[in-house]
Amino acid sequence: MMRNDDVALIQRTLSGDENAFASLVRKYQQQVHAFARRKIGDFQIAEDITQETFLQVYQKLETLDDPTLFSQWLYTIANRLCIAWFRKNRLQTEPLEDVCILGIEREPYSRYVASEHAKVAAEAQRDLVEKLLTKLKESDRKVITLHYFEEMTSSEISEFLGVSENTIKSRIRRARQQLKKYESIIREVLGIPIGAEDRYTEHLNGGIRMKLTFDRDNLLSSLQALQSVISKRDTAPLLSNILIQAEGSTIECMATDAEMGIRMKVAGSVKEAGSILIPAEKLVDIVKTWPAEQPIDLATTKDDHVEITCGDRRRKIVGFPDKAFPQPPAVDTEAFAIDGKALRSVLHKTTFAAPTEEVRQTCLNGLYFNLFEDRTEVVATDGIQLALTHCEPLKLSEDKDGFIVPLKAIKEIERTFANAPEIRISRIEDQILLADADTTLTTRLVDAKYPEYDSIIPESFEGHVVVPKTSIMDTTRDIFARANPKKDLVCLEINPQQIRISAKTSKTDDEIDETLAAESGTGSVRIGVNAEVLIETLSHIETESVSIAFTSAIEPLVVKPIGEEGHICVLCAMKMDS
Repeated sequence: MMRNDDVALIQRTLSGDENAFASLVRKYQQQVHAFARRKIGDFQIAEDITQETFLQVYQKLETLDDPTLFSQWLYTIANRLCIAWFRKNRLQTEPLEDVCILGIEREPYSRYVASEHAKVAAEAQRDLVEKLLTKLKESDRKVITLHYFEEMTSSEISEFLGVSENTIKSRIRRARQQLKKYESIIREVLGIPIGAEDRYTEHLNGGIRMKLTFDRDNLLSSLQALQSVISKRDTAPLLSNILIQAEGSTIECMATDAEMGIRMKVAGSVKEAGSILIPAEKLVDIVKTWPAEQPIDLATTKDDHVEITCGDRRRKIVGFPDKAFPQPPAVDTEAFAIDGKALRSVLHKTTFAAPTEEVRQTCLNGLYFNLFEDRTEVVATDGIQLALTHCEPLKLSEDKDGFIVPLKAIKEIERTFANAPEIRISRIEDQILLADADTTLTTRLVDAKYPEYDSIIPESFEGHVVVPKTSIMDTTRDIFARANPKKDLVCLEINPQQIRISAKTSKTDDEIDETLAAESGTGSVRIGVNAEVLIETLSHIETESVSIAFTSAIEPLVVKPIGEEGHICVLCAMKMDS
């Protein structure tokens, strides 16, 4: 039925029916993208290859002699484009001795080596696979490639190729029989057994390098934390892996995107020590679908294959040696220690004012830690708002230079050390390291000069008003919810006795307003502010009352918590309609 559908769609396409071709694309797009992603290891590149595949299909469709073989032909085009991508990326790589030293200095050497190692390994494996599989019929070669190297099940291959599942199983058995005489070569170089399943177990038990047992929930939570570090945009295949190391009774897992890395202890038992690199996304997908009540065993072989078992469930995946993986440095036991709650507090009070997305002004894409003798000021701004607070002085080195921690790292710090009672911090050149008893986080600092934020904060004011924080926050939220959704402006009319908050509605352009009483105040002003920014600012203040200081209708407001020194939030004024 599937082939008949394809034939009809192809005939309509060749007759000029563009909707028919769109139906073909919808039918196979996800399968082709999944195949390319497994092959390449990168979501965005797989999308590009998928688009190019269907472009070539459209251009060459009339050359397809047998329309019933459309799915196989489609797979062949996608496979050739994947191979071409690998070849192109290898050809663009310069020999190490020809690379300019300055170029290596601009890109961390460890990242360079990791990328080159992965490209060369992928090319070598591809060449060998092609030579071995030429021994098979074309139909069997497709099936065995999808089954062993793309790790597709019989039912997945059946759906992908438009062939019955029984036929797929028959082809796999036939291919295994044909390849048995080459099994020693395949096992030696690739570690892929071609015989029956029990022979795999026998092979595994004869060459174990590492054997570990985990509680499923502990392992999954650790893997997901590590996976969040890995960049979705990184095209270096090696950096999409998690490194698992076991030594003595300690198991550590590591992940990095070459800018930030996490080293984390994971609870488990070590039966055989060792180390292995495992694809992060694949490992997480396996573990999260398995039952929580059963332990997970992980074993590796001398040829860097990994068998993962949970009860009667078993998966086999390809791992990598760990030699080229850039491991993060360890924090010195004598490093400066800060109270975990104090550090989390300054991050909470400032991070919200930083840009939500990367901006061209690189310096703003992080939190600035300004080092003074008696304190450390922590600052964030997106150009519309600014938040500043302070903590005890961070005594990290002899120099007094401040530093900018990237926002991605800040978010990971908040998540990773959410319950840490104490955090040790040290600085090594352009990196900052943070650690508790179980986890170390390393990040490169933003290489930029932070703006002179003191000049943004007004030195004096014409007036101020003190109001309950919850009252003004809830009133602003209520007004904003009923106002014109296309406008984010609210008007504050302040005098010593009260604040009137108003905004325009969307239908009649009428004004809605509410008034709340002030606790105290001096002076008067009518000023416009961004409602969402005001609400967000107030939600990060931890005292019951706030002071709102002002100079004029066009100069920034300054919001401060009452009873807490050193915490300042600056909000730019917005132009109002007359």
